[in-house]
Amino acid sequence: METGPPPDAPSCSTQSHTPAVEDDFQFVLCERCRQESPNLKLLSCLHTLCLGCLSENKPIRQCPVCCMTIPQASGIPDMDNVLFTNLQARLKVYRKIRDNDGPSCSRCRREAATVWCSECEEFLCTKCFEDHQWFFKKRNHEARKVEELRAESAHQFLEDTRKSCNLFCSHPSHNGQGHIS
Repeated sequence: METGPPPDAPSCSTQSHTPAVEDDFQFVLCERCRQESPNLKLLSCLHTLCLGCLSENKPIRQCPVCCMTIPQASGIPDMDNVLFTNLQARLKVYRKIRDNDGPSCSRCRREAATVWCSECEEFLCTKCFEDHQWFFKKRNHEARKVEELRAESAHQFLEDTRKSCNLFCSHPSHNGQGHIS
């Protein structure tokens, strides 16, 4: 098994720091370009790179962070980093909540949202929330007021998200990637 370069070797990385995500969540960015991406790949060395960085100099043969060989001939790992991708998506929801304008209703798209249903992952205005509650009366969906969520930190919001839904992928094409039983 190949290992990375010795500790005193120069880094292969060409990182630039762009604060696209709150400082505590920098780890969910591509480790090369430091940007958010919906296409994060998990390398065998456990570094995470976006498809853009991996495709930039086709085919790349080494991780640009630690210089470990990438075993796939295409230079593009098969494994998506679905945890980081889903965390990025949750942080985008949190940013919508924190926006001065606030989110609009996911259903009618006309009114300002007053609640967030973490089960449906939708922002709802008062009228749509009433319809939602009637429709899901036996399921007990937990909905929280946008005002309350706005007062929380990103950490608190993600913790509540972790309790209510699966941060790992539920997309059918990612069967077996990141599922915990």
